[in-house]
Amino acid sequence: MISSHHKEPVAQIALDIGSTVIKVAQLDNCGGLESQRFFPRDFETSIAHQVHDILQSMDIDPNRQTVLTCSSANGGLRVGIVCLSKLFSGAALRNQVLLAGANPVFVHDFEEARGETRRVDILLVGGGIDCIDAQPAAQRLARFDPSRYQFGVLVYCGNLYLVNDFVKRFPSAAVINNPLGDSLSSRVSSVFETVRRAYLEDLVFKEGISELPTVLSNCIRPTPEVVCRGFFRSVLNQSSFAIVGSCVALDIGGATTDLHYTVEIVSEDSPVRPATGISVARFVFTDLGIVASRDTLMLQMRNHAQLYELMSVVLGSRASEAYAALREGEYEPSPALLSYACLFLALDRFSKGRGPGLPIGQLDKIAQIILTGGAAQTLDETVVSRIVNLLLPPTAPAPLVQVDRRYEIWVAGITWTEDIQTEILT
Repeated sequence: MISSHHKEPVAQIALDIGSTVIKVAQLDNCGGLESQRFFPRDFETSIAHQVHDILQSMDIDPNRQTVLTCSSANGGLRVGIVCLSKLFSGAALRNQVLLAGANPVFVHDFEEARGETRRVDILLVGGGIDCIDAQPAAQRLARFDPSRYQFGVLVYCGNLYLVNDFVKRFPSAAVINNPLGDSLSSRVSSVFETVRRAYLEDLVFKEGISELPTVLSNCIRPTPEVVCRGFFRSVLNQSSFAIVGSCVALDIGGATTDLHYTVEIVSEDSPVRPATGISVARFVFTDLGIVASRDTLMLQMRNHAQLYELMSVVLGSRASEAYAALREGEYEPSPALLSYACLFLALDRFSKGRGPGLPIGQLDKIAQIILTGGAAQTLDETVVSRIVNLLLPPTAPAPLVQVDRRYEIWVAGITWTEDIQTEILT
């Protein structure tokens, strides 16, 4: 006999408010994708007004139906990290920042005297576990000089027994729980939650999300967090998108290119490694995007030694003329060419570990490459395979290439209700 308190799952709506496209998906009772529609962003009207019109045209009432909502800020929140050790506390802090949907710009230890000229929204200061005998850590923390950095908010997340000394020196600093707790294996997620909230506040400010109906704005989530969840769920074989073996997923967007990967791809001798105990990781290329980061992308394309080979794969017989014009700054590349360039440059830098906090990835260990995001939808799997071959050793097997044309990874992420902290944050 079925309990009277038992509730059957109900159909839901998923809404993704992107910088160029608004996506609405109809989900079935089990969270699977039934149908979806795409609406170009109308920059002549507010987000709230356009979303209202879209939902009304589809006969969707957010007050009567569950609407799972996510969005991405203009390139994401920028976070800097200063810590005791890049290898341990730095990796753990960076992992939580990434999972919250933000972009770690740098990870420094207290001994780095040069500081950093790039401005960040949040400067996290932490490291070490909560222990009373912390004199060595206290001495190193005393050498921290915030004047070497440019930041919006200073946040302390280190040893709780050193909080008072830190706040005395920097009264305006915010204090949150040490994510490492009293052991390096702690599952405390204070950084994840703090950065996530700051991301959403930044999102509301930048994109006018606050004008949305309260039922939507109060439960909105960062799109990068959603995609990260979806990738992890797919790796666990808990979604409709099949992932078999070692894998990378590239989410190519207007401002950034996000790399999600299974950690067995990381070289054993890589000087930088993901946080201990995790099975998937994420890295954000903040300078690779086809709209907001177009200028930095174009600069990297012009200076790359394999630019001609890349353009030959994409453009064929038109490559010679286009190559010369691009080098002279007189060529207007198509969005597709820019997307292929994001893919190529991201994988090339991953194979060399060229990026702050980016490990060295062994591309010949990759069994599957997935492309997702709006900028990836027009890409051709055969062309992608040929681009990947430019970076592989001659005898390496070619990985399976798939374009997530139905945004199944996004659906898997936005419908996942399990607590991400117990699954990924360690």
